[in-house]
Amino acid sequence: MADSTHLETPQSFVSDSSSPGAEKPGITVLETPGQPKYSFVDYRAAASPGSHKKVPPMVTQIIEGLTTLKRIPQDGSNLNRSLPLVLLYDNKGLELFDRITYLPEYYLTNCEIEVLQSNIREIAAEIPDGSDVIELGCGALRKTQLLLKELDQVRSGITYYAIDVMPSPLHKSLGELAQRFNNISFVALCGTYDEVLHHFKKDARPKTLLWLGSSIGNYSTADACDFLANIAEHALAPNDAVIVGFDRKKDPSVIMDAYHDSQKVTDDFELNVLRHANSVVADAVAVLRGDKSPDPSLDGLFDVSKFRYTGDYEQVLGRHSAYLQALEDVVINWPTELLPIVKSICGSDQNLLIERGELIFIESSYKFGPAVPEILARGCGLLHCAEWSDSRDYYTLNLFRKPPATMSPLPATMNGIESIEYVGKGAPALQHVHKLQALLKHAKTLRQPSTIPRISEWKHLWSVWDVLTLEIISRDHILDRPIDLRHPFIFYLGHLPAFADIHMSKAEGAPLTEPAIYAEWFERGIDPNMQDPSKCHSHSTPPSEWPSIDDILAYRDRVRARIIGWLELHERNNGKNTPADTARHLWMSFEHEAMHIETMLYMVLQMDPACTKSPISITFNPSDGSVPNVNWISFSGGIDIKIGLANDSESALGNAALPRDYHVFGWDNESPQTSVDIQPFSVRTQPITNGEYLEFVSEKLKYCVDPSVVAEKVVPKSWTKLASGEYGVRTVVGNPSITTSEASLWPVFVSQTQAAAYAGWCGKRLPSEAEWTHAARTYHLAMALSQIADSAASPYDSSNQESVDKYLDRLLTAHAICPSELEWSPYDMLVPENANIDFAHWHPLPEATDKTIG
Repeated sequence: MADSTHLETPQSFVSDSSSPGAEKPGITVLETPGQPKYSFVDYRAAASPGSHKKVPPMVTQIIEGLTTLKRIPQDGSNLNRSLPLVLLYDNKGLELFDRITYLPEYYLTNCEIEVLQSNIREIAAEIPDGSDVIELGCGALRKTQLLLKELDQVRSGITYYAIDVMPSPLHKSLGELAQRFNNISFVALCGTYDEVLHHFKKDARPKTLLWLGSSIGNYSTADACDFLANIAEHALAPNDAVIVGFDRKKDPSVIMDAYHDSQKVTDDFELNVLRHANSVVADAVAVLRGDKSPDPSLDGLFDVSKFRYTGDYEQVLGRHSAYLQALEDVVINWPTELLPIVKSICGSDQNLLIERGELIFIESSYKFGPAVPEILARGCGLLHCAEWSDSRDYYTLNLFRKPPATMSPLPATMNGIESIEYVGKGAPALQHVHKLQALLKHAKTLRQPSTIPRISEWKHLWSVWDVLTLEIISRDHILDRPIDLRHPFIFYLGHLPAFADIHMSKAEGAPLTEPAIYAEWFERGIDPNMQDPSKCHSHSTPPSEWPSIDDILAYRDRVRARIIGWLELHERNNGKNTPADTARHLWMSFEHEAMHIETMLYMVLQMDPACTKSPISITFNPSDGSVPNVNWISFSGGIDIKIGLANDSESALGNAALPRDYHVFGWDNESPQTSVDIQPFSVRTQPITNGEYLEFVSEKLKYCVDPSVVAEKVVPKSWTKLASGEYGVRTVVGNPSITTSEASLWPVFVSQTQAAAYAGWCGKRLPSEAEWTHAARTYHLAMALSQIADSAASPYDSSNQESVDKYLDRLLTAHAICPSELEWSPYDMLVPENANIDFAHWHPLPEATDKTIG
């Protein structure tokens, strides 16, 4: 029998899990003589205490959906009535859906089976011994049994939890599987996701959740992100996994055929929602009356013959929507027993008229671009670790893991304008196009209010730093000094809080946190030019003996509490009357900590890998022979181009109130603003990869007299020599080979001297700061603006030799916007979410190739 300690279950079993007298979710252990047993746990609302005396939530949801017109789907344009999605899946609905999976038009199941069969060993290898494997919406288990068969052969201590809403299919499937797989324990969990998932605890047993099929397609990207984020936060421990199926965007005719089959099985499946609704309502009415025999024909709401199934596909959003359409005027007669509930919900107990042609929304099925899994991972606090696809790239299974800390904070809105989400090759979601239109329409007046980093953002930053310094680096190596021109690691444990405390002291006009001597010891680190005061600031004199780790961490916690206290007061005052100088100190402290994560990672990568602990399990994909999809774009440049910050004079702002218009605080090397002349130039849009740089290194070593001397100059510190003799890339999760793994397509990390040497070898040069700033500013604004509907007919095409900045001028003219009005534009906000920049993983990601879309 399955170990029940991982669930909040009663200590004894009850024979009838749906008994009205059950005080907790019921558990039944089912065992046929001579056959293995399995557990059945009923979490349905109908099995909860006293639920027989009141109307089930499902009835309330039915009434609310029918009596409320709302924008559904949320990214649609029409107001519709709706019915709960879960009504699709009663016993009849599950039977019909199983029939659908065998239809020739329904490509999804066969694609998923192909993915599982082709990659079953790799997938099973990601699930360790002693795991709980939890499937959300298991259905008939036709596909899952492929994975269970492999786990039964190669793993031990596996417990499989099957979650579904109806008991009969669960009993049928689990009864059969328990006989076939002797090395796996089985538990059936009956209920909705919400009813079941919160009972799982974060414990010592590793967990892998399976969300197969295209169930995620019932959610928009934003809703799917919320759902997975909730699971990650409440049910997963670090290194636990979620395997999710994604149905990709494809030919619309293929999708429409899949949801509108010639045999009309899908029609019957969708219309069964009405039959199920009738049964649910009739059951509730019977309970209220005290009857023992519900009568759906008498107490149900719908005449199914008066409706038909219809659907449409929105290609830009990749969304198929299913509706039930009234064939004639239909009157919903509420049963007398439900009238008080109806009136409490909608303010009236009158019968409901559904006019002929009116649509009732049932479900959406979203199809996703190849970039969405990575976008989703960043948004919900997971890492996208692996992807397996069928031969046509119709469908993918994606492995996500929960890291001990995410490298990027969860997305947040900025003055109502969300970060742009690109769901395909350069195509943003429609709602973000609307927001961009609004941003450009109000370019003269719209300003992003200056803000202070929020408490949640500080805590996220600290979580990443703590994992890096206290988990990846063990205490045994905290005094190590892998780079001569840096202090040992222990210095940086004190440096970050000391720097922040110095600036908090200035912001508050208050004393330093004790021990105050820490500010002197830990204020400044080592600089390569530390012996030349004209080139750098003075540096701290370290103590003769470092304080203990525990003392430094206690000091860190006091400084963090000081920051949180100030931010809580700031939030209670709604940010009013905050001096600009105070805001500057907060931002300096925040950015300083963020930058040190990068520098600390670089230091860690110089250590012996045996002295570090990987924060998460990663499997690197083998090299598939792809090469970078190289693209060059041109810029015309111009005269009097502004570089730097124009309105960030520290002396001018002083203690004046924080500006309410758009403002960016900068470091001292970002001001004052200057004007430069830039000649025409071209930029490669993809970074140089490890594989490309390896060609350069190989040629340099091939024709030299002393390879060791040349290697010292050209081989980057981000590489290491493997036992095989190949070069690998240093990461905190392993050192994959540049020759045989995906690392060949990762961007290479080199010094400025090495980058210049490579550029010269290619007959090119590195861009200047002015050129790079101009290119980034104009390119991302142009690409975002080009997605607006009335300019989409002329997207940017680098092959026509038009420069990006001239193309942007043409778009701005079309929208009657003067370029000078956008000098303040936060163009970095328009960088696509799937761009291969920023810290989002504990290792690099491949560049776009001739086989992938970036």
